[in-house]
Amino acid sequence: MEPGEGFSFRSAVVGGAIPGKYIPSIEKGVQDALQRGPLAGYPLQDLHVTVLDGSYHDVDSSDLAFRAAGALALKNALEHARPGLLEPTRHLKVRAPARFTGDLLGDLQTRRARVQGIDTTGTVTTITALVPQAELHDYSAALRSLTGDRAAFSVTAGPYQPVPDHLTRKIIDARQEELAQG
Repeated sequence: MEPGEGFSFRSAVVGGAIPGKYIPSIEKGVQDALQRGPLAGYPLQDLHVTVLDGSYHDVDSSDLAFRAAGALALKNALEHARPGLLEPTRHLKVRAPARFTGDLLGDLQTRRARVQGIDTTGTVTTITALVPQAELHDYSAALRSLTGDRAAFSVTAGPYQPVPDHLTRKIIDARQEELAQG
């Protein structure tokens, strides 16, 4: 198992240790386990899985057994890995009178934004930043309040980014409580 773009699965089994007819069952088991990730049950993504070895028994082997083995193998591998939570981000562009730059930057800092650029042309400043989507739910109202309705912003999709460690535990606890209730 290794990180990568998207999901891929391949077999590198040699010498017939696992009959080829069971390889698709192992892949299905891995895909089942991907849907129930180890951190709060969220799905896993961007993973490459390679089957290296295994064994079978003429009487006891079945598609269902290899599917279960695939899921268990992924679960065991993840216990030794260090998976993390990802969150969606947004590219934010704010245009406002230059006199509000400090207030806007302070507000963006509280939203865990990573400022990527500040461009001042005349009396107008344009700030570009990468901001976690969860931090933008009230941004329109906050921007109006900070600037007296003298600013405009646009948002476009950004990449997924790792959730900071101090928030990961809170998210996992909340998710486990949510799953326990229903």
